[in-house]
Amino acid sequence: MRLGLLFLLALLLGTTTIDAQRTCHSMEHLEQEMRNNPDRGVQLQKIEAFTRDFERVKELNGGVLTIPVIVHVVWNTNAQNISDAQINSQITVLNDDFRRLNADRNNTPSDFSGVAADTEIEFCLTDIIRVKTRNKRGFGTNDRVKDESLVVNPASTLNIWVCNIGGGILGYAQFPGGSPSTDGVVCDYRYFGTNGTATAPFNLGRTGTHEVGHYLNLRHIWGDGGCGVDDFVSDTPLAGGPNYTGGSCSYPGPNSCSGGLPDMFQNYMDYSDDACMNLFTIGQADRMWAAVNAARPGLLTGSCDGSNPPSNDPEICDNGIDDDGDGQIDCADGDCATAANCDNPPTGGCDAPTGLSHSRAKGGREANLSWNAVSGASSYDVEVYSGGTLIASGTVTGTAATVGGLTKNSPYTWRVRANCGGGEVSPWADGSFNARLAGFDNDRVINAYPNPAGGSEVVVSWDLSPELAPGISEVKTNQAAVTLYLTNISGQLIREIKGNSTTDQMTLQLSDIKAGVYLIRVIGQDGVSGTTKLVKL
Repeated sequence: MRLGLLFLLALLLGTTTIDAQRTCHSMEHLEQEMRNNPDRGVQLQKIEAFTRDFERVKELNGGVLTIPVIVHVVWNTNAQNISDAQINSQITVLNDDFRRLNADRNNTPSDFSGVAADTEIEFCLTDIIRVKTRNKRGFGTNDRVKDESLVVNPASTLNIWVCNIGGGILGYAQFPGGSPSTDGVVCDYRYFGTNGTATAPFNLGRTGTHEVGHYLNLRHIWGDGGCGVDDFVSDTPLAGGPNYTGGSCSYPGPNSCSGGLPDMFQNYMDYSDDACMNLFTIGQADRMWAAVNAARPGLLTGSCDGSNPPSNDPEICDNGIDDDGDGQIDCADGDCATAANCDNPPTGGCDAPTGLSHSRAKGGREANLSWNAVSGASSYDVEVYSGGTLIASGTVTGTAATVGGLTKNSPYTWRVRANCGGGEVSPWADGSFNARLAGFDNDRVINAYPNPAGGSEVVVSWDLSPELAPGISEVKTNQAAVTLYLTNISGQLIREIKGNSTTDQMTLQLSDIKAGVYLIRVIGQDGVSGTTKLVKL
């Protein structure tokens, strides 16, 4: 794919401010589960059938369900390693919102106050697990964050992972009935709790409330469809789509289905800003209790008193025991990468491309860029710079791209990254993006001695090390292999010899070569080359 030159018209046209909007990927995550496992839809239908017939039963003393919570902080930068105080602030919000103790409950409009509910569900923090990644800076929504820190006691504990999701996604959750090995909630570190890295307008902990609602089988308030699609809850008005309140919580808001009550944008399961959310309904509370009884009964017996200790042994794959209670026997051979019965076998990750190389074309006015394929990548972003200015960019599905419109003999830099499933993006190519696109000119040093040559051999030496752009102290090239070509003045190939060093030499035999003028050309594996003339006497 050819990358056209990019003109920075934004500088001329001014800038556009894009307001932050809530983006939850729970339904997209569920759709992916259903694509991967056709039985997932059957499981959901069974849960829905149970829910329709369920009469609310409070199983525990006092009629309150207390759910143990383990928070996994999966971090790469210091900012992502959020504090205990920030984590505790989120647990406080969950308890306030689910028990209707939230300070802004008085903002519930009178039209909805009669159905606003104390769900009688509480949460207790039992452990915080912190895991620093080696090089992953973002995870997307494909559950790979759960490979970094394994799910713990999923039958009786709510697992929450806090990480850099990326892509503007605030969080996502697994609905009931899915695989125990991935069960729980994922939140971006910028939208978790009420302090630290919590970022407005999603800095009041309502992303956590929203995603835990999904975990307990609540759908979005608009049913993820139009006015003809319901969220399976009778006391939430129909809505035609999500409400992005943009900081305005004025009631009444839109009435997107043109009848009955206005949209309930104050509900935790809408897409409103945190400050506008303030209620669950009685119907939603009943639905969550039904989900616990139907698909998460272990939560009814979970403990916050230390009798339900978490297990995050890094050697969990070595003991052949089902440590985390998910029904799978952990690896007995200690090799999680290959054992078929392993809990959470590593799935790799979105790695940076390697093997960056290039060749020149059209007299240096065009460059062909290439790199090695990355496992799981669906496309690659490529950028080309001149003197620090982006001049070309694009996204390609293969492992090669061509950039044109270049100035011959001028320095350029380029970089490439992989786009993998679930919105996961790799780092830019292993730090080698600062390498100058060498080889646009043909002036590398090639020497032949003696020259003219009157004997049976000459020694050819070369230095194909690319020049560095200003401010660059190191360049990574792929020139472990070089090829020497001897041609006559008409370009006919006389001899081809392989070499193996960027700064090296080899002996060229001339005993069978007639007197005349010849060309010696040495080409490195990444396209850097040089040519010299040889006279054979």
